[in-house]
Amino acid sequence: MRIVCLIENTSASEKLKVEHGLSLYVENRGERFLIDTGASDKLFFNAERLKTDISGINKVLISHNHFAHIGGLEAIMDVNPNVEIYAKSACLNEYFVKYSLLRVSVGQLCDLYEEHPGSFVLYSSFQEIADGFFAMSNEYPDYSMYSEDKSLFMRKDGKIVRDDFEHEAFFVVFPDGDRQHGCVVISPCSHCGIVNILRTVMMRFPGAPIISVIGGFHLMGSTTKKLCCSVDHVDKTINELMGIDTGTIYTCHCTGLVGYGIMKQRLGDRIQYLQTGEELVF
Repeated sequence: MRIVCLIENTSASEKLKVEHGLSLYVENRGERFLIDTGASDKLFFNAERLKTDISGINKVLISHNHFAHIGGLEAIMDVNPNVEIYAKSACLNEYFVKYSLLRVSVGQLCDLYEEHPGSFVLYSSFQEIADGFFAMSNEYPDYSMYSEDKSLFMRKDGKIVRDDFEHEAFFVVFPDGDRQHGCVVISPCSHCGIVNILRTVMMRFPGAPIISVIGGFHLMGSTTKKLCCSVDHVDKTINELMGIDTGTIYTCHCTGLVGYGIMKQRLGDRIQYLQTGEELVF
């Protein structure tokens, strides 16, 4: 299994573009996938620099309907009109972010779906993407571990309410197909809480080792140097993670530099920051 970070908020090289977004290229057992598409088409520039051919990707997996994760999707569809796009059906709802007194639309996946409904595979909560590759939803109801970000909203029953993150998915991959050998958990934003997500994996696949955890933990505020939550919330997340047996945690994107710094102090070498241009092999 090979994972290349095509775009993220930071970069390991000045020759690569960055943005507030995330896109991961994944090769596993002869298939090629893209998990999220960043906020724009900048991932194409980086993919060319990284000598990673994304024109023949089999499937695009959308973690949730926020612009930082779907912005490059239309460009991907233009290059590869036959690509299959997997997303939770709740992604077709309307989502917003609040800036001061304004609420701004933050996801336009429903527009692309209306134009190209045949390109989408919609699922409610659980979907097998390929052999040993699963899209999943949080099933662990510890709401104290959910993101404390108060700027995210959705439309429900005609009203604008706080986002319930029902549109969020994460991905579990068994690199060699053998559950006894373990899985890699990829959770691009973890609004439902990375601890809840890992507990969900342990419930769904009891006894399967967690080889690695990759993704953002949504601790970042309006900039990479601010938190969207309390320090107590970060500490609680760390305390819970310390009681869960995983391999190396590679965090990025919406974790932010402050959140990462706090986690690094406590978790040490168990946690690393994954930047644009970096590659992982399992």
